[in-house]
Amino acid sequence: MTDRWDTQDGLIVSGFEIGFCKCKSGVTEGYAVTQHGVSQTTDVLWVDVSDAVGDGVGIALKTGSANEFIPVLFYGVYKMDTTSNVTVGQFVIGASGGATCLYTGAGDLSAKYMVFGGSSYILGYALQTATSGDEILILVGKGI
Repeated sequence: MTDRWDTQDGLIVSGFEIGFCKCKSGVTEGYAVTQHGVSQTTDVLWVDVSDAVGDGVGIALKTGSANEFIPVLFYGVYKMDTTSNVTVGQFVIGASGGATCLYTGAGDLSAKYMVFGGSSYILGYALQTATSGDEILILVGKGI
């Protein structure tokens, strides 16, 4: 695996947006997480590891067990592994299991991405070109 930014780990820059969310079940640091509802009594956002392609909405910045609060990166630069070829400037979505990101191919964005009415949430925007298995920087939350 080629690390395209080998002098940094994880979160790269300031100017990020972090929210504190409650784990529905176990969550691993560095994995994409999906929204798992909002508590009606406390207005707390519940998150869980993203288990399906394209359902990640942020990156867990800490490992947490069920019912623990963890920080989640909703906007900022983060380094992730890829499971497909990615070209700088492309939108990426979370891969199954949440540990990696991928690009699913060109085509009609309205059919592909949730922000345009499709079936997958945009996790971020590729800041580097990579082949499958590389580590690249992504701008998490770059949805439009």
